[in-house]
Amino acid sequence: MFAAGLIPALMLATGLSIAVSITARRRGYPPERDRRPTLAEAGHAFRGGSWALLFPVILLVGLRSGVFTPSEIGAAAVVYALFVGVAIYRRLTGRSFIEALEVSLGDIGAVIFLVALSAIFGYGIVLERIPELVSSAMLGLTDNLYAVMALIATFTILAGFVVDATVLIIMLTPIFLPLIRSLGGDPVHFGIVFIIAATIGNFTPPIGAAMYTVCSILKVKVGAYTRESLPLLLSVFLVTLLLVFLPGVVLFLPKLMFR
Repeated sequence: MFAAGLIPALMLATGLSIAVSITARRRGYPPERDRRPTLAEAGHAFRGGSWALLFPVILLVGLRSGVFTPSEIGAAAVVYALFVGVAIYRRLTGRSFIEALEVSLGDIGAVIFLVALSAIFGYGIVLERIPELVSSAMLGLTDNLYAVMALIATFTILAGFVVDATVLIIMLTPIFLPLIRSLGGDPVHFGIVFIIAATIGNFTPPIGAAMYTVCSILKVKVGAYTRESLPLLLSVFLVTLLLVFLPGVVLFLPKLMFR
């Protein structure tokens, strides 16, 4: 799954870059620089950001070698940030550390509150057997694998508006995965599409955890955030649907690395 997500991640990055470029051109945003950076300037910027760029390498090596579990990597990121802030950049003081803790506690509290409420809603959905009804309705419409996956992705994105992504993954995977397998689909391909579709809900109102975090950090209202994020959300949605019909793109690296 991790290897399968690399190419889709690049596709998502490309799609988001295109959305940003089109938006900037239509609104006439001036460029940050009037010329391209020189090689020396690029090297200086690279050296300045080397400690930040090093962390993804540590993350990948740690996960791949088994040093960290996926749940431990967040704690490792905090320790790494503390080390860089105190020992390397020497900008993290006791006061700024306390301020960071206060902001983090506020953001975490809001996210946990949203997860708790969406979990209650998710419990009601399971109690009413809505996922099973949706699954049966999909098979009633078509038994084409790609059409069913597209319907699942669309349903998951819509469900993400009112249910947290973590709850969706726990709740829907045991229902949709057997359905995809029965139609001859690859579970890794389905997993990547499903995870991306579920994660979109983190950035959409009314309960998007990442949305509230961004709004809190940037001090903007949810309405303004939503309006400005529509081109980006559309880009992610289109890439997700594209991945539904391109299983070879998703499975290329896993087949190459683990055959």
